[in-house]
Amino acid sequence: MASLRSLKSSIYDREEKKMQYQSQIRGLNAYDRHNKFMKDYVQFYGKTSHTHDKLPIKTDQDTIREGYRFIISEDDDMESTWEKRLVKRYYNKLFKEYCIADMSLYKQGKIGLRWRTEKEVVSGKGQFICGDKKCNEKDGLGSYEVNFSYVEVGENKQALVKLVACKGSKDFSFSD
Repeated sequence: MASLRSLKSSIYDREEKKMQYQSQIRGLNAYDRHNKFMKDYVQFYGKTSHTHDKLPIKTDQDTIREGYRFIISEDDDMESTWEKRLVKRYYNKLFKEYCIADMSLYKQGKIGLRWRTEKEVVSGKGQFICGDKKCNEKDGLGSYEVNFSYVEVGENKQALVKLVACKGSKDFSFSD
């Protein structure tokens, strides 16, 4: 009889714990429930917690930054992977008439150029406002067609691009 009583008691205790656990779970929102389940999983299986925090996460912006090309030609096979398709889709959204320039290193002979985004086109940046990244001058602008020589993926490339910049308000000027 004593063993039957202890068996009933253990079953009752187990059911009581189960009901308490379920009532705790029902009171949690989805995120807190997920965190509790993950904590219980780690505690039960003995794994280290938050292993997903240690993994490097590659975002779409990282993918575009890695695969971006200033000028994509027809020869480039841009349809083979999702990364290349993403870069191609981003490239097609850019406005490729005028450039925006980063002239912070112009004294060393280095000028960075990029195509304008939709927001810059709407504001007039690079066409009616100076194309320098940090300048907002609207008067005294000059339009230049520049032979832009650059290195991309180990290759020397050249492109003829349009740039609108201030004429005398900066220390730099292009020769006419």
